Amino acid sequence: MTNTLITCSDLTVRFGDEVVMEGFSFRIPGGKHTILKGESGSGKSTLLKLFLGFLKPAGGSIQFHSGKGRREIRRNTAWLPQDLDLGSGTVDEVIRKPFRFAINQAKIPGRETCISTLNQLGLSGDNLDKPFRDLSTGQRQRVGLAICHLLDKPILLLDEPTSALDRASKRRAADLLLAHTNKTIVSTSHDPFWVEHADNIIELN
Repeated sequence: MTNTLITCSDLTVRFGDEVVMEGFSFRIPGGKHTILKGESGSGKSTLLKLFLGFLKPAGGSIQFHSGKGRREIRRNTAWLPQDLDLGSGTVDEVIRKPFRFAINQAKIPGRETCISTLNQLGLSGDNLDKPFRDLSTGQRQRVGLAICHLLDKPILLLDEPTSALDRASKRRAADLLLAHTNKTIVSTSHDPFWVEHADNIIELN
């Protein structure tokens, strides 16, 4: 029997007078890949921010079943936003930024590990020394995926993780991130390729 990680009950989300969702209930199973699927504006990205506590619902509740509160959930989560802005500096410097936090310092990757991870995503290790902001959108997205992998968190929240990738890059991303059957992965996506790799699909209207 699959354990439930998160239960959302009667969620209502509003931005001003706009109702994004109302009375929406669902469960996120632990150790599975769940995709939040829906049209633009249906609230997919908003749900990820609600899980992390970046936003609060206008009504309803979000319950975590891991025995941990939202702060602990956040410490155990790697988060890839859709609008990826990892700041200035080289790719190597950008990759290492999350590892400055005490919670991540035990997992600081060596240069060869970083190169190997980039290679698995179809990026040359030479990119480590390039300015991050000089990369293409697809290359930046793959660097973000590399960071999520290197952080090695039990929960991954990925907002449209393949939106800027070609099919070969999508395959590499799936091979790298979805091979960990013990991780809980929650993605937002309407990409048919990525949706094919879901264990659980939640439709948002």
